[in-house]
Amino acid sequence: MTVIDPESLFFEYKLRYRGTPGLEHDPADYPLRWDVAVSCPIPTPGGDEERQLGSAVVQVVPKAGMINLFLTAGKADQEMAKAVEMLTMDRPDLIREYLQDGGDLMIVSSLEIFPEYRGGKTGYSVLNAIVETVGRSVNLVVVHAAPADGEGSPPADSPEYEEAKAALRAYWQDFGFEEVTGDYLVFFHKKILA
Repeated sequence: MTVIDPESLFFEYKLRYRGTPGLEHDPADYPLRWDVAVSCPIPTPGGDEERQLGSAVVQVVPKAGMINLFLTAGKADQEMAKAVEMLTMDRPDLIREYLQDGGDLMIVSSLEIFPEYRGGKTGYSVLNAIVETVGRSVNLVVVHAAPADGEGSPPADSPEYEEAKAALRAYWQDFGFEEVTGDYLVFFHKKILA
């Protein structure tokens, strides 16, 4: 494990979006998908070398309570589609309370810290930086606290998968997320004052 100073992290944000975000867009084109590469300086004899330590994909839906949120999931990635389904079907109260009056929604589609850089709450530093840059107007952040599908992941419903899921849930709850339903957790970043 390499200990990283959170203040030394570099973030490269990538957004490709046609036009200006607004209610005049087709709802499926409304989410702002941010791809984030995170790197850090590694001291070398010839000077510092920058090395990637992780990545994230977050989707920000501006004024999420003022649009048909379910329609935004049409062209979205699977994580966003599942999170929107959870919000619209299982927990519409969160939309009413935190997004109804124009609040923005952030869905964390993925956040990965490479194994050699895990520890020291690096994931907290990364998510906090993302929320404080692209998510400054976000009222509600949603994360799916379950291992990502793919190579190296434990098979679903195995004891290893359940252990990984419990560890992720505890990790994000320590950050400040709260349980809502299933494996979903939410973080109330800002609440609009009436």
